[in-house]
Amino acid sequence: MNARRNVQGKLISNAVVLDLMDLCLTDRASPEQWKTFSDLIVAQPEVRDCFAAQAKASARLALIAQFDAVPEVAPQSQAEKATLSLSGRKRLDRRIPILPVSRGAWIALAIGLAAVLICCCTIVGYRWMTPGINQQLIAASGPVPPAVQVFGLSGEAGPRNFFGGDEIELPLGKYKAKTSAGAQLQLTGPLRIRVVRPLHWRLYYGKLIAEVPSEGHGFTIQTDQASVVDLGTKFGVAVDRKGDSKIIVYDGSVELTSGSARRNMAKGDAFAVPTTGKIEELAFMDPISFLEYSDIPLSVISEVHHNGADQEATYQIMRGGFVEDAPAYTDRIHQWNGVLASGLPPQLVGLDYVRMANDWKFDDQLALREDLTITYQFSRPAVAYLLVDERLPKPEWLRRDFADTGWLVGLDKGSHHDQETKINYELEQAKGAGASIDVVLRVWRVILPQGGELKVGPIGNRADDWVLPCLVARPI
Repeated sequence: MNARRNVQGKLISNAVVLDLMDLCLTDRASPEQWKTFSDLIVAQPEVRDCFAAQAKASARLALIAQFDAVPEVAPQSQAEKATLSLSGRKRLDRRIPILPVSRGAWIALAIGLAAVLICCCTIVGYRWMTPGINQQLIAASGPVPPAVQVFGLSGEAGPRNFFGGDEIELPLGKYKAKTSAGAQLQLTGPLRIRVVRPLHWRLYYGKLIAEVPSEGHGFTIQTDQASVVDLGTKFGVAVDRKGDSKIIVYDGSVELTSGSARRNMAKGDAFAVPTTGKIEELAFMDPISFLEYSDIPLSVISEVHHNGADQEATYQIMRGGFVEDAPAYTDRIHQWNGVLASGLPPQLVGLDYVRMANDWKFDDQLALREDLTITYQFSRPAVAYLLVDERLPKPEWLRRDFADTGWLVGLDKGSHHDQETKINYELEQAKGAGASIDVVLRVWRVILPQGGELKVGPIGNRADDWVLPCLVARPI
């Protein structure tokens, strides 16, 4: 018995890609969707095979559907019957019936064959246009979409386009990029990358963070020692000039490979792959500073001290992190937002700030205290902004040492449950400015021409709940 042939064009499991394929097969896709699907066909053989099989099947089904309509046959004359009897019954039995086919069926078949032809031409055309193959350029019916667009280049108002096979070399600085498959990237130079294929990049040195949609599933960053394959996620890869690699996952998961070693990384994981090729787990990787280039100075805020009862409660200095929906405290899920839909005061956006523990406001007896004092150390001259709960009375030191800017910032509180303080509540949060504001804070400013120490407090108290001030700062 002959072996059964393998089914060609195995159905893929990615629902988003299948929906995109359906739109293209039924001629309902937009030009942007066609461009995205073309890149997928080139980069992923399984998508190409599935598309070719589906196109053929669609054409065949459309043709077969026409066979159900049996045509009317005119009555035969006596002469025709005589002619048939002379030709012989065997000849008649061997004869293949000719069924009329409608114009729609021919159109459906033509569309299916054209789709397969386009698929093959796309693959051949891409290979001809890729550097490294000594071929003459083939004339195309339209402009080839870029594999990636890089924004923020000095002296250039718009993005710069790069294509398959191009190398991207960026000087010191920060940039943004967008791929044809929809991936959003943050780049830090000096950086050198080769776009091997739209979904396969080679990073020689520099830093990047990639946020990949489902259409870009399988997006790969290759370094000297490692291969990082996206599994639907947001991740970062950094390579220094010595060749050492570092990988961090912000959301979702990736597959990390180095030689024969393989790791599946999940949200929060961080690994280093030095030139030896051995995968090493990193005990700590600051996601905020991951993209910082080496000669960026540290935060203008260097240290924070307080006289609160809980000295073990942590704080974090968030480098350039004051933006919409930024986390407010280390022991709460509250978020900073603009009071109005217009957003946060633009003078504060992107500055350093301190995430403190809101429980610093309790004393040893877990009562709200009145004498909380916080001391900040600044590494160089700075302008500091103090966000103070509008429900608190304005102490003398605040009105004396700080200037009221008139700006307001909102706090979007989230649910909180604490067995120790017995504070328990459920609150829904919203995304973006002006959508869900529970507390309003006023912004006060002080200038520190020499940097140094800034003492804030005693902050005071009120009968009901209040929140700790937030300090935001920028260098002068």
